[in-house]
Amino acid sequence: MTSDELMNLIGHLVEAYQNSTAHRVIASYETDYDEQGVQLAHQQQWDEIAAHRLREVERAVRAAFPLQATVEGFMPVRALPDGKVELRAIDTASRPIAVHFTGTEALNLGGRLTACGAVALDRIGFKPDNELRPVSGSPVSGGPVSGMPVSDGPVSDGPAFTGPAIGTAPVRPPVVPGPATPAHRR
Repeated sequence: MTSDELMNLIGHLVEAYQNSTAHRVIASYETDYDEQGVQLAHQQQWDEIAAHRLREVERAVRAAFPLQATVEGFMPVRALPDGKVELRAIDTASRPIAVHFTGTEALNLGGRLTACGAVALDRIGFKPDNELRPVSGSPVSGGPVSGMPVSDGPVSDGPAFTGPAIGTAPVRPPVVPGPATPAHRR
């Protein structure tokens, strides 16, 4: 639904409410009992129309603004060519949602998400530091060697916590369907 369509629905609602109010005011000033009954009947009709139009506006607003969204499973975050970062999600009605951040905003948000994630896991009794794996290579016991991270202990084979979000680092970059760019044609 476009914003113009939503504004039209709201305009129709306001029109029905105005007509109902006008008939109520006319009925209050009417001296003829029969004519007063006619005006009150018109008011009741417009009240019913206004209630129907209010339900239409409520449906349109609920459809336009999702209550909740979940992060996409495949490539939910990507760097854009203009120096921005895009976060993609899907709302409860299966509509795609994209949020764009500047590079600085993305770094700031990433740090805060990491901190909040660690606090959330700690609150349920899971200690994330026990499950952290080296970024590359295997653990080195003698100290850092040419970019190899230091490990405080053995790394378990499987994750101890399986939460709602699963983050993985692919070995190869994912293949994105679509036409090949000139760099691929070389």
